[in-house]
Amino acid sequence: MLLVSAAVIKPALALPPARTPEEVKAVMQKVADWQIEHLRDDYNRYHDADNRLVAWTYGALYVGMLKWAEMANDDTYYEFLKSIAEENEWDLGRSRYHADEQVVGQLYLELYRKYGDPKMIEKVQRRTEWIRDNPSEQPMRLNRYKFTQRWTWCDALFMAPPVWAKLSNITGDPSFRDWMFEEYKATTDHLYDPEENLFFRDEHYIDRRDHDRKVFWSRGNGWVFGSLPLIIDELPDGEQRSYYTNLFMEMAPAIADLQTEQGHWAMSLLAADIYPTPETSGTAFFTYGLAWGINNGLLDRQTYEPVVMKAWDSLVSHVSNDGMLGYVQPVGAAPGKAWADKTEVYGVGAFLAAGSEVYILMNNKPVFEIKNPDFELSPYTGMTRQNWKDAGVYLLEGAFGYVESIEDSMLFPKLPGKSRQSADAVARLETLCRTLFIAAALMRDDPDLTINGIKLADYYRYHLNAICDPESPTYIKNKTGDWPGQTLVEFGALSMSLFVAPEVLWDPLTKQQRDALAEKINSYADGPTVDSNWKFFNIIALSFLKSRGYEVNEKLLEEYLQKSLRHYRGEGWYNDNPCYDYYSVWGFQMYGIFWSHYFGNEFYPEYAKQLTNNFKEMLPDFPLMFARNGEMIMWGRSISYRFAASCVFPLATYVEDADPDWGWLRHIASANMLQFLQHPDFMEDGVPTLGFYRHFEPAVQEYLTRGSVYWMGKFWLGLATPPDHPFWTSVETEGKWPELSKHNANAKFFKDSDILLTDFTNIGGSEIRAWCHVKKNPHDHGRDSENYNRLAYSSNFPWQADGSNGEVSMAYRFKLAGHDWLSSNLYRFKKYENGVYYRDLTLEEDEGVQFSLADIPLRNGMLRVDLNRSKVPMNVRLGHYALPLLDEPMVQEVRNIAGREIYLMSNGKYQLALIPVLGWEKADFIDSEGLHPESMFSTVINTSDNFDPKSGAACYITFMLSKPAGEPWSDDELNPLANVKSIGDTLKDGCQITLTDGSEYSVQWE
Repeated sequence: MLLVSAAVIKPALALPPARTPEEVKAVMQKVADWQIEHLRDDYNRYHDADNRLVAWTYGALYVGMLKWAEMANDDTYYEFLKSIAEENEWDLGRSRYHADEQVVGQLYLELYRKYGDPKMIEKVQRRTEWIRDNPSEQPMRLNRYKFTQRWTWCDALFMAPPVWAKLSNITGDPSFRDWMFEEYKATTDHLYDPEENLFFRDEHYIDRRDHDRKVFWSRGNGWVFGSLPLIIDELPDGEQRSYYTNLFMEMAPAIADLQTEQGHWAMSLLAADIYPTPETSGTAFFTYGLAWGINNGLLDRQTYEPVVMKAWDSLVSHVSNDGMLGYVQPVGAAPGKAWADKTEVYGVGAFLAAGSEVYILMNNKPVFEIKNPDFELSPYTGMTRQNWKDAGVYLLEGAFGYVESIEDSMLFPKLPGKSRQSADAVARLETLCRTLFIAAALMRDDPDLTINGIKLADYYRYHLNAICDPESPTYIKNKTGDWPGQTLVEFGALSMSLFVAPEVLWDPLTKQQRDALAEKINSYADGPTVDSNWKFFNIIALSFLKSRGYEVNEKLLEEYLQKSLRHYRGEGWYNDNPCYDYYSVWGFQMYGIFWSHYFGNEFYPEYAKQLTNNFKEMLPDFPLMFARNGEMIMWGRSISYRFAASCVFPLATYVEDADPDWGWLRHIASANMLQFLQHPDFMEDGVPTLGFYRHFEPAVQEYLTRGSVYWMGKFWLGLATPPDHPFWTSVETEGKWPELSKHNANAKFFKDSDILLTDFTNIGGSEIRAWCHVKKNPHDHGRDSENYNRLAYSSNFPWQADGSNGEVSMAYRFKLAGHDWLSSNLYRFKKYENGVYYRDLTLEEDEGVQFSLADIPLRNGMLRVDLNRSKVPMNVRLGHYALPLLDEPMVQEVRNIAGREIYLMSNGKYQLALIPVLGWEKADFIDSEGLHPESMFSTVINTSDNFDPKSGAACYITFMLSKPAGEPWSDDELNPLANVKSIGDTLKDGCQITLTDGSEYSVQWE
């Protein structure tokens, strides 16, 4: 008897979704570790026999735990399982025929495969041979548990047959699988309902009805469906394997169709309304089977992956922070009840089995593949113009996977979180017009382009007419009132595509259709707008209509041109009221050169000349905002648009006298696109995620829908550049990177925008420092958030979100009396002087928090010299960049050099060093979950101080260094400070800093 002590289990905060292989593996470990710790708890089972470690309850656990042990690459888990087998003396349960007493044999057989000790399977083989040679003569019916010597209940198909299949494979004796085959078929003939393609639990349920519905128990069908992969994996090709495979293929669509909106399967599969409570054991077995089916080529990935991931999300949501899987229905034989604070070992086994296949599924995510790469033309990416077109088709194939006929709108699954649903007419318009960016560019070359059986030209023309049809669900009313809303944005986007491919999109429409569409567009374009890059939506829409002979409000058009030009600050930078971000480029610069090329040069040459000159001023330095390998910095709102940041590079061809390094521009653009299209977490449900690499809720703004991300589609407008242009024919280069200094910081200060750009040759990375002084406003789309309030933004280290426990990365955070942890958000630029970038920082919640900041870029990172001149006591933290957990374990080290503690960490790709020189009390490695855009798990080095204003201002001196993983740190690198001395009476008056390489910096705050 196993009972030792009663488990005190309390529901805890659920885990966030686990969508990357690393995240799946981490949550599996958490669940496995919790279950091992609680293995011998009291689970209040009715039958004492179910509490034995040899019982079916635990046998099912071992099935999943074995899969985890293989994944974990850690023999600790195998040793745990081996210890159980030894405690069981490698024996099965007492009842000789009973299927439940055989399931533990799967454990012994798999341990034999690992360790090769014949004694591990002696008793299993002896029992199985005896049953084969002495088959039970009981009838194939359960008869209220009188007849249990045969597989008379559907659960039995999980308990016994996989043992027979494994034993047959291991011993090479086909008689085991032959005997199993006949018995399995007999059970299936008895309990399988060919109308529903589901199993009754036993004969007592064949004629039973619950609210006039057949009773199909979720976990019972889960036992069957979960047994099939275990059996099929052991069988050679032939009649038997085909039988099990066909059964699997019959059950899979029936199971998928019965999934609830919440992602789980109801305890009574046909009665989700009667049994709304989540249940995780049946759901986990279904998830396991469906994922296995995809991974083994039996099930269509596009059809079934959304089902699997919705189910997996549901399962993970019922895992507590400490690793307990909740909502496992207790031991039973029919639909019943489940609770958030109750678990069972067999549910954990099913969860781990599901996770093992989801892990494989995530590792095998389809990404964009470059067909026929040309590494002579493009030695860094292999990308050609044709590959750009292929990439556009790749994205549209996912989008048109939701379109079955020309009348269908693209309605994508909503991701969890604050983004908008995409079902209303304006959201549908958004998806239509943004995917059209890609389609318009492709249809210029191929007007007959067809994807998923839909001719794109016909599809988009149909929907352009539909938005003018009051009977259509996508009808857009003409604007009334002043506020143009999101519709103006989309009509601006539509007008760009109409400029690009009028022969396909506009000219084939009848005059009546063109007039109706023009009237609708004009109703939004001829009117008020937002004082930002939005003015270009009015400008481009009005311009297209004028180019087609319609009368427009030219006075308003010129007014908006003049106002847009006033946003320009110089050296390529526009300010998007009130911040600097990528809207300077993918908004103002892109719109300006596009408008000039398609309209302005002919109709408004003076404005076009100004916009073109502004564009030319951007070209020398903007490429250096990308890493050496072309990857971009995660910075600013709408970062889900990703490689829209590099859409301006092909549009540089619109500047007649431009002569940039065309090979470098194409290298950056191609690499920036591949940064995401070849990342396994970029796509979900066939559609780009909201976030950066993966779905990342902290980077999502509330105005986004799933269709919003296709704003990146403007990238493909560059395909309008002729194929023989040097942009396409020049050999890829690394541009200015080979010329950059390896011994000093490569810093460029933009005096008109007060932005500092730094490039680091040691890691091939780019870093930007800017400023934003915007108070919290729910309508300001996160300008007070991590999108803008980091001390610096790096191409190599995407920003990590702030955590509820004070975790912070590349920023300051504060704990004041009566407050939770607060993040800094109000920066003012002060000056850039002698290589030092100065800003002031205040806290909106308490203006008594005041910092004077000084950033000194170094060749391998930065030196911070900051003055805390606050008037209130606080705990203050400063964080380095965060590292995501990737394929290798995170390595942490504290090294003592010259009496100073140096904090080092590496994730196998990069390594970081934080050196707290002055003012700090301590430093720590802080592990986080759900805060990083690349992985669910990450680590950051934080340093902290308990500040008391009674002691006066505090000076904090901190080195934050980085380098590629694998390169050793020298003592000289980790001891870079030679001397620091005050300029006045104390360091608070300013200081003179000398580094060991001889460089000197004078820090004088205002």
